[in-house]
Amino acid sequence: MTLHKILAVLGVLSCLSPCMAADASPAAERAAREMRYIASQFPGRLAGAEREFAAAEYLHIQLSSMGYQTQTQAFDTEYSYVFANNVRQRRLLQSRNVVATKPGVSGKVIVIGAHFDTATTLHEVHEGVFGGEQLQGLDDNASGVGVMLALARELADAPVQHTLKFVAFGAKELGLKGSQAYLAQLSATERSQIVLMVNLDSLLTGDVLYFNAGQRTLAANPAAGAARDRALALAASLAIDARSNPGLHPDYPAGTGCCSDQESFDKAGIPVLAVEATNWSLGKGDGYTQTALPDIPGGSSWHRPDIDNLQRLPQLLPGRLEQRAGDSLRILLPLLLEASGARPAP
Repeated sequence: MTLHKILAVLGVLSCLSPCMAADASPAAERAAREMRYIASQFPGRLAGAEREFAAAEYLHIQLSSMGYQTQTQAFDTEYSYVFANNVRQRRLLQSRNVVATKPGVSGKVIVIGAHFDTATTLHEVHEGVFGGEQLQGLDDNASGVGVMLALARELADAPVQHTLKFVAFGAKELGLKGSQAYLAQLSATERSQIVLMVNLDSLLTGDVLYFNAGQRTLAANPAAGAARDRALALAASLAIDARSNPGLHPDYPAGTGCCSDQESFDKAGIPVLAVEATNWSLGKGDGYTQTALPDIPGGSSWHRPDIDNLQRLPQLLPGRLEQRAGDSLRILLPLLLEASGARPAP
C-alpha cells in the first residue's frame, strides 16, 4: 500500500492541504495546533504500524512545504512482546525517521529532534496486539513534534551559518532505535560536524520545564553544558520557570537528563540539550514522576491511553498546550538563532 493510500484509508489526506497552508497565527498557536492534529489523526503510532507510517508521511509533507530538503530514512528493527503464558515472541518491522535539512555554510550541524512514535500498553503486550491504537500520545510525544514543527517554520528563512537538521525519530519507544539508526548512517566525519543536538520530549504533563545536558559529554567536558546554561539564562530573563535536574538520584547527576533520543547522541560524544517537562524533585528523583497533580494517579501520563489524550489532559491542565508551547519557543528560538550563527548573542 502506498503512503497516500494509507493516508486516504485513515481519513487524513483531505486535511493535509489546509494544514500546509501558510498561517499568520503565532508560533505557539501553530505548535499547539500541530500537537492536537498529530494526537487526534495519528493515534497508535507504534513503530511499524500504519499510523506511524502515515504520521511520517504527514511530517515529510509539512517539512517539505516549509522549503526544507526532506527525506524519509527507513530502518529495520524488531518488537518483542510476552504473552500471558510468558512465551516471548519477536516481531520484525520497519520504522522510519524523517530528516529535514537547511544547509549552512560553516560545515557545522545542529540537530533538533523529537520522536513521533507511541508506546504500547502492558495489556496489549500480553495479548500480542500490535499497534496500541488507543494511545494518542498528546504529551508523549505529539507535544515535542509540535514544537519542533513550529521551530522549523520560524527558522526556515533564517540566515543560518550552521546547517540545521530537524529529525522526527521513529521507534524511540523500542529503545531509541530511530536516533541510533540516524547516527549509524553518518560517517565519522559527519558525526564530528554535529555541535549540538536538541531533543524535545513530553512537554505538557510535567509540573516544570527542564533543560538538561548529557551525562557523558558533560562529565568529559563542562563546556558541553553551555546550551543548557544558555537556555536557563534565557528562561530567567523571560520570567519563565525552567530548571535542570537537581541530582537527587545517584544515577542521574545534577544538570543532566536521561531516557530519550538525546542519549544516543550523548553516547556518541555530541553535546546535547534535553528539553522535557516533568518533576525531578518528586518520587524517586529520577524524573519519572511528572506531576504532583492528584488527578493523575502515580504522577505520570506516560503510555496511558486514559490520560495522554485530547479529552483528558487539556481538562486536567487547562491552557497548558499553548502555555508550554509558548514558553518552549520563547526560549528555544533565540537559543537556536544564536547557536546557528543567525543572530549574535547579546
